[in-house]
Amino acid sequence: MNSVSTDGVRRPETGRGPSRTLVEIFAGTVAEHAGDTALTADGDSFSYRRLDDWSRAVGAELRSHGVRRGDRVALRMPPGAEAVAAILGILKAGAAYVPLDVHNPPSRNRFVVGDSGVTAFVGDPDGCLPGDASRSTLREADDGTVRGTAGDVLPDAARPTAPGAAGIPVIGRERVATLRDAPVAAPAGSDRADPPPGPDDTAYVIYTSGTTGRPKGVPIHHGAVAALLAAAAQRFSFSAADRWLLFHSVAFDVSVWEMWGAFSTGGRLVVLPHWTARSPEGCLRVIAEMGISVLNQTPTAFGSLAAAALRENADLPSLRYVVFAGEKLLPGKIRPWAERFGLARPTLVNMYGITETTVHSTFHEVTGADLEGDVSVVGRPLPGFAHRVITSDGRDAEPGEQGVLWLAGPQVSRGYLNRPELDAERFADMPAPGGGPDLRYYRSGDLVSPTAGGDLVYHGREDLQVKLRGYRIELSDIETAVQSHDLVADAVVWVREFQPGDERLVCAYVPAGPTAGTTAGAGTGAEAGTGTAVDARVLRDHVKNLLPSYMRPAGYRPLPQLPRTVNGKVNRDEVARKWEEGKENGR
Repeated sequence: MNSVSTDGVRRPETGRGPSRTLVEIFAGTVAEHAGDTALTADGDSFSYRRLDDWSRAVGAELRSHGVRRGDRVALRMPPGAEAVAAILGILKAGAAYVPLDVHNPPSRNRFVVGDSGVTAFVGDPDGCLPGDASRSTLREADDGTVRGTAGDVLPDAARPTAPGAAGIPVIGRERVATLRDAPVAAPAGSDRADPPPGPDDTAYVIYTSGTTGRPKGVPIHHGAVAALLAAAAQRFSFSAADRWLLFHSVAFDVSVWEMWGAFSTGGRLVVLPHWTARSPEGCLRVIAEMGISVLNQTPTAFGSLAAAALRENADLPSLRYVVFAGEKLLPGKIRPWAERFGLARPTLVNMYGITETTVHSTFHEVTGADLEGDVSVVGRPLPGFAHRVITSDGRDAEPGEQGVLWLAGPQVSRGYLNRPELDAERFADMPAPGGGPDLRYYRSGDLVSPTAGGDLVYHGREDLQVKLRGYRIELSDIETAVQSHDLVADAVVWVREFQPGDERLVCAYVPAGPTAGTTAGAGTGAEAGTGTAVDARVLRDHVKNLLPSYMRPAGYRPLPQLPRTVNGKVNRDEVARKWEEGKENGR
């Protein structure tokens, strides 16, 4: 039997997860740590009591504009104290926040606003509201798709018609800032407030790229985040003494982990300004000066940070954990760090996860044995998850066999927003391992293989498989081979059509430069984008020793860096465009 919550997402009666909400979790922390510092941003610090008062005022402001429990509210702000207070205020109003990255094309953000049916907007719309063409316009291309001024394809986004898409109230960043000293709002539960959100109500909706070019919204309910935090408490030793760095955009779900890792334990959240995040040296200074103890990074971002730390012989005594997420972690990229700093402190943790399963799904503490190999071990699912690895012929994978990872448990999303066809494709009821009642599983689309010891090894996306001249090829295997060269920091491989009927593999790569005190090619570390182009013959000889002939790229082209999406993943379409751009310019 199914039920429908106040936010309109259909969900099963069973498997709802912990009966706690983020509002309740934050209230509990405020009660215990009222005078402790909760947030440091832009040179100012806020105690838990002050942040609680500020966010209650934001919630009251939203309710005065008609926002009610179960609504969705768009949020477009750069990292800062106002963004954090706004998120908490939206949740206290009983609504879910829909984050919009400030660097996305307005046309994409406008689609998200319309598709999600938001009833209010917090921050600077900057052309994001449907019907607002002041900063950007949509145009219809010859092929019938809808494109923004940046050329992004949004097939169904021309004129969103979801409820609340037009005429919605806008609460600007400056107004949010003025509310920090406003009188304390009426407490939730008073006659003027809606009932507080329940664990099955949506806390946030994050939009991820869709294979058709149409972004898809992933609603995550309060109970799912509560389940993540409860599972993490069994694997980490987080405490009120920890200081977490808010490194990522609020439109990337790792920010949920960063915020609530701090706020659920009484720790301090330190906001890293965006311009500092682009500088590894600046980021290092913040980590050292602010005593950051929990750092979350994509492997690519950490590669640059680690290179800077080695150059400067950084001293980071407070750093206890470095948690990797967002992309495949190759052991070779962290060997230089481990050789200098060891693995005991900070502890390096590799966590696989996807938006649909609430940030993190597995846990693996990096070991010395990992560094001797060349595979990405993501460990075992977090407590509360059931998982199956299903091969292409429908069997449960044996140790060493690759298959698609399916996940079930309280962290799994109830379904996509307004996309029933995707729900049918990605979610399915299947028996639990070892029998028992059926569980609702999510098909991740990621290829893993179980080990004899019970860990999972991550191989890459299922949709990175191509068939070329009769061979089924996993592109990530080729990328791993190219990246294993000491002078290559990163690489992307795809199939390029040179002329009709002539398709071949090509590779764009980022040259690596030696870190201070190392020798290029010695395997002791490299910083992305600081090296010179590698002779294509060198790369061909390198992969010749690692890959069969049908998996070897026909061409190589250097790029200073790989374009990435807001969540830190490689933007493959943009890489291919830069390749063609370089060809036209004779590079």
